[in-house]
Amino acid sequence: MSNRNARAVTAGGAVLLACAALWAGTHWSTVTAILSPKPSVANAAASTDAGKVHVSVVTAAEGDIDKIIAGIGVVAPLRTVTIQSRVDGEVTALPFSEGDIVHQGDILAQVDPRQFQAAFAGAQAKQAQDQASLDSARSDADRYSALAKKDIISAEALDQKTSTVHQLEAAIKSDQAAVASAQAQLGFATIRAPFTGRTGFRSVDLGGMVNSGSTTGIVTITQFDPIGVVFVAPGDRFGEIRQAMKDNIATVEALSTDTQTVLATGKLTLMDNNVDAANGSIKLRATFDNSDGKLWPGLPVATRLTVAVRHGTVVPDAVLSRGVDGLYAYVVDAQGKARRQVVDVDVSTDGRSLVTKGLAAGDRIVSQGREQVGDGTMVAVAPDAGNAPDAPKADGAAPKAATTVATDVAP
Repeated sequence: MSNRNARAVTAGGAVLLACAALWAGTHWSTVTAILSPKPSVANAAASTDAGKVHVSVVTAAEGDIDKIIAGIGVVAPLRTVTIQSRVDGEVTALPFSEGDIVHQGDILAQVDPRQFQAAFAGAQAKQAQDQASLDSARSDADRYSALAKKDIISAEALDQKTSTVHQLEAAIKSDQAAVASAQAQLGFATIRAPFTGRTGFRSVDLGGMVNSGSTTGIVTITQFDPIGVVFVAPGDRFGEIRQAMKDNIATVEALSTDTQTVLATGKLTLMDNNVDAANGSIKLRATFDNSDGKLWPGLPVATRLTVAVRHGTVVPDAVLSRGVDGLYAYVVDAQGKARRQVVDVDVSTDGRSLVTKGLAAGDRIVSQGREQVGDGTMVAVAPDAGNAPDAPKADGAAPKAATTVATDVAP
């Protein structure tokens, strides 16, 4: 390349650099704005919540809570009977299977009826014979009465005929009793179920002999539906229990012994007439519909007796803490400040408490993060705070959990 061309290139490059420098100086603020990072919405929110404690809250609501007496009981049938024969003889039929549900009036056993049929027929024949004699004696008495009026026969002869009529009338009454007795014995040969229930083990086989003096019986029948549960409660609470029965609110839940499964819900139907002086308890019995067969005689169960239904401000037990001055909760105000509020609790059931003082429906109460909160602490509420799973539902509709219940005791 010639020296002239080299100088030309050098001069052109210098001009370009000068133009670039001039443009950069003029638009430097624009370049800086483009290259500088912009603050995000999250960073802005973080700066706003700086120094605040992040918490979750639940909202107190109006609702109902059952006042519960928890206990332990055992399933006890309302009726159970050992079927026994009232006559002697051979068993000719057993039209049921062990464990069957039999209904009232169903035939359970048939004792050979032939001897009873014969006795019944003989009693009927004797009655018919005496009835014929009575009819003849009455006719004789009528004829003798007519003759006696004409002085054809003596009064003594008429008295004899009248006496014979009376004797035969008495014989007829005796015959009627004998017929009824023979008929009853014949009826006893067919043994029927006295009520609907489930049969147990059979004590007699087909062809075996039974007699009225046996104590073993033929089979035991137990009523399963309805069925009862016998349990005890503190005797000093009999007043509450009696009032609950009068108010028709004394419902009873029967649960598995681990209290995790509700087996049935029934009504309290019987309170014993005295308190056991030995242990201070009172015996109770509840009746349950048992069409599904979940309750079995002898089965131990946990019980929950409702003695009152209270209405008021309901909160989860988890939002309450215990301090030197009693129970308290942290209430979040509109400015996001947590306020320590002492509360009074009337009833706690199923993880929920009825607060009678210190809280009102609509209050936002700290549920998670309480350990980092004090009176006056500024808090940042999580967006889903109002949907905490243990928050009470409106009108007390929170589902009941089959858990151990602390009654009348604050958490």
